[in-house]
Amino acid sequence: MSSVYTQTKPVMNTFVQVKVVLSRGQSKLKTKLITNKAFLLAEDLDKRISVFNPKSEVNALNISKKRKVSNELFSLLREANRISDMTGGKFDITVAPILKREGFYKDMPKEILGRIPSGSSGVGWENVVLSDDGKTVSLKKGAWIDLSGIAKGYIVDELAGFLEKEGIEKFLINAGGDIYCSEKASGEAWNVGIRQPGAQFVLAEMPIKNAAIATSGDYENTVLDISTGEAVSHIVDPARKEAIKEKSSSVTVIASTCAEADALATAFMVTQTEEVREIAEKLGNVTVITAYKTQEGEIVTDSFGPMSGHFKGK
Repeated sequence: MSSVYTQTKPVMNTFVQVKVVLSRGQSKLKTKLITNKAFLLAEDLDKRISVFNPKSEVNALNISKKRKVSNELFSLLREANRISDMTGGKFDITVAPILKREGFYKDMPKEILGRIPSGSSGVGWENVVLSDDGKTVSLKKGAWIDLSGIAKGYIVDELAGFLEKEGIEKFLINAGGDIYCSEKASGEAWNVGIRQPGAQFVLAEMPIKNAAIATSGDYENTVLDISTGEAVSHIVDPARKEAIKEKSSSVTVIASTCAEADALATAFMVTQTEEVREIAEKLGNVTVITAYKTQEGEIVTDSFGPMSGHFKGK
């Protein structure tokens, strides 16, 4: 019977857990050393792309508005723009002014918070312009980038690639609910639980193998609107340029990469069901599970995509 080596550390303002299925003869010490290096990689990437770090590469771009960036940041911005394009702008990394206005940046260092525009004229994914040289990025109309809607997924993918490069083939990476799974010992899938919106109960378990899964919920990070008494979610509707109200709803996406699952889950929170279905069908390899709590407390779910048959929701 195979044993599992597990290591958990705080990274990206959450807990990141790496589980490695040890094959026969595989050294636990060597696995630990490789996993340690993976966590160092995660910490380095987080420092470079976090909008909360005054010295991050993304904030250097935010301040200068045009500069050559690293291959990693350019690749991440290209993926963000791709998903923005396919979702008609529902995924948008330029919504920082909206989040600032709603009070979601209370922990932001003052030297960065003061630089984020108060107006929303720069909100719009098309204001992030990538040059043909693969190096230079320009921010139009004073746009300010916050990569929180895709960063965790991207870092999970980078960790997965690193582990595979180091010869680790069977593993699971969980960064606060953004998860990538390879295989278990005998090629089996990992069972990943989907949480009930606004509660700790497991709504269902999905078998995930060589794929990623991410959930976005309007209940995860909220602030109170003093004027109305309503909870306001950290999820922004770019078209309306405002944060949505908390309604105890969630979207889970299963995709080939965690960056795609992470960003699509965010985008689909502000997308009509039929449009979500159309995008998922066009992509072909994406499964979407939606859930929301009615005023009577009933959980209503829907699912579509190649893995929807595994979901046994109500």
